[in-house]
Amino acid sequence: MAVVIVLSVFLIASVVTIVNSVDLTVTTIYNYTQIATPIIPQRSALSVDPDIEAMVRRQPGIDRVMDAGAFFMNINTVFGRVPFICFALTDEQRNYLMARSGDHLVAGRLPIDGRPEAILSEGLVNNKKLKLGDIVAGPTDEGGISGSPVPVKLVGIMDGPTWIAFTSRSFADIALPAMPTFLLVTANTPGGLAALSHSLDSQVDHSRVQVLSNHNLVQQLRDSLASMYLIMSLVNAMVILVVAIMSGMLSNIYFTQRLSEFAVLAAIGLKRSILIWHAVSETAILTAIGWVLGIIVTWTSLSYMRGTVFEPRGMLIDPHDIIALLYTVPIPLIITVFAIATISFRMSRLDPVAIIERR
Repeated sequence: MAVVIVLSVFLIASVVTIVNSVDLTVTTIYNYTQIATPIIPQRSALSVDPDIEAMVRRQPGIDRVMDAGAFFMNINTVFGRVPFICFALTDEQRNYLMARSGDHLVAGRLPIDGRPEAILSEGLVNNKKLKLGDIVAGPTDEGGISGSPVPVKLVGIMDGPTWIAFTSRSFADIALPAMPTFLLVTANTPGGLAALSHSLDSQVDHSRVQVLSNHNLVQQLRDSLASMYLIMSLVNAMVILVVAIMSGMLSNIYFTQRLSEFAVLAAIGLKRSILIWHAVSETAILTAIGWVLGIIVTWTSLSYMRGTVFEPRGMLIDPHDIIALLYTVPIPLIITVFAIATISFRMSRLDPVAIIERR
């Protein structure tokens, strides 16, 4: 029975962790939206209209409104290759955002103004399997979009919690004159960016600009994953039910094999409530041991596969995902409840004398 529980916990926890990796991958890749909120022009406009920019600058709680350029590069995700933005900023703006994001240069150097050079966070470097001197983006890129008409070289690697990339503003102006510019908005405090983004989103004309806030990004992701989570919950419920019935039947088989033992104990005067507690406690202990072993096996296996299987394919997983752990909790609980119900029923019909006489 313990083996069945271990395998069931491993199956359910792994499935939930992998499904949650979609959420984790997207929120990690685009976590720069927790530092600054891009306001992007719509309908092929090359910049944000002056009246909208003026409205943005009047908002309370604004720290900076930066006019930014960009090019795109392709990164690997669970969805395949998708574009990731490389911000084209002045040196002062770049240093300001690096301080805000908590990223700092750990290898190489900063881009030289006007040259096709970029610095990337270590997470992006690992995702694209790059090293210093490699090409970040160029006209021969396959999949996703081709973001730069000239090859852009990786000259620096940043370490820190935020996935972010920078090039010089002058390079974008020279090499990408037709690429739209946009606004990057920061709040007085990082914690105030969510409220500021929500306020901007409620005031702008969405036919003219899009506010790419972290809240909007996460909400769109949650909506797109709603059906997947529903299917996952139904499958997990069926697995838990089948495992509970199977384990309950195994408990009853084990109880049947020891029926004569319980009959003798009942015959010498032990209360049936004590006998029920004795039988159920054994099941509960065995179930708990199987559940703990299942969690250990899951954590160990997923920790190993995180760097060897998932991350090279653009999937970021959390082997110690608490949500996945919670999905496995019903397994030991339902098995124990099933054992209490079935063993109590059989114990209520137990005839010690008849069983002893048959022996």
